[in-house]
Amino acid sequence: MKLITLFFAGFIFIQSPSTAQHIRIRLDFPVGASVRPGGNGPFRGAVWIGPEWRWQRGQYVYVPGYWAKPKRRGAIWAPGYWNSTRRGFVWIPGRWR
Repeated sequence: MKLITLFFAGFIFIQSPSTAQHIRIRLDFPVGASVRPGGNGPFRGAVWIGPEWRWQRGQYVYVPGYWAKPKRRGAIWAPGYWNSTRRGFVWIPGRWR
């Protein structure tokens, strides 16, 4: 009886589809990408927005850094970051605070 139970348990385990998928992606900034500003801002009050990632057409694409004007007086730029979820890592874009 134990042998039959073990056989059916093994059969069910082998037949059940596996939904786990492991994907490894290396997201490096392109060679020569400017992570830090190359000097002073182009205008008074300019804030350097570092390079980030953007989800576009089913993949993450690199967005180079740039100088920007704050949205309002006293605003501070909070850079983007990778957030770990049950389904993997997701890029949370930077925003003004």
